[in-house]
Amino acid sequence: MADEKTWKGGRLGPFHISKRYKNVAVDLGRLYEAENIRTGAPALLLMPGAHANWEPEDSWLVRVSAQTEPPFISMEVEQAPSSGQLSKLSDMLDLLTSTVERLEKNEEARAHLTGGPVGTWKRWVGRTRRLLRSRGWLVVAGLAVTLSAVIWSRVSQDPEGPRGEQRAGAGVGELATSEDKAPDMVDLTRSGATAIAYPLPAKPFSDQAKAPCYPKSGEVEINGGCWVELAKRPPCYERQAEYQGKCYMPVSARSHQQGEPRSLQP
Repeated sequence: MADEKTWKGGRLGPFHISKRYKNVAVDLGRLYEAENIRTGAPALLLMPGAHANWEPEDSWLVRVSAQTEPPFISMEVEQAPSSGQLSKLSDMLDLLTSTVERLEKNEEARAHLTGGPVGTWKRWVGRTRRLLRSRGWLVVAGLAVTLSAVIWSRVSQDPEGPRGEQRAGAGVGELATSEDKAPDMVDLTRSGATAIAYPLPAKPFSDQAKAPCYPKSGEVEINGGCWVELAKRPPCYERQAEYQGKCYMPVSARSHQQGEPRSLQP
């Protein structure tokens, strides 16, 4: 029999207790509305009292089901003690039957048991409300404040933060990239320019045309350099630059030295 003096509600086994049916089945014990924490399935939970004249001796796990077509009723035993006695199982089922009989005309119990499993969202909202009603929210709030203070302390010591380190590291790589020459160029002053897969660099190549670019000639500005978008889509060919799902070729700086080109020859 459950200890009525120490248990104060909340979680019990795989169930969470939502409310007690007062003045119902008091001769049998304390009757609660509950739900399975893992599945959200509605349930009833009886904590037998002294007048129930029943004390659990073994742990059983059974599932009862009924079907209308074809009509049958079944009981599945999912867990049973190796030395279990059917008389104990019968006593348990008799107690549950008596409990349900006390609720036959209780509309709240009917709505609870026939409402189906509680959805994930409703379960989350219910648990949040229960947490706020308890002292547990103070612990959660304290942890959140402490974590925020630690993060703020680190950010205030390093204004740039992790991004600053990334930018600093990236700057060295970008400088080296900008000093490398492009594997090939689009020279808008020549006809028959050859097509050029490498990631599009963060800065223009040293021999690449730089902004401002000539959009009327098909040039686009990316990372300060002038590029020509190709009809080819990734995977790009070996000597083409790939950027945001498109293939590009850099524009030669010589084309800008001779003025705005008229067109790009195929």
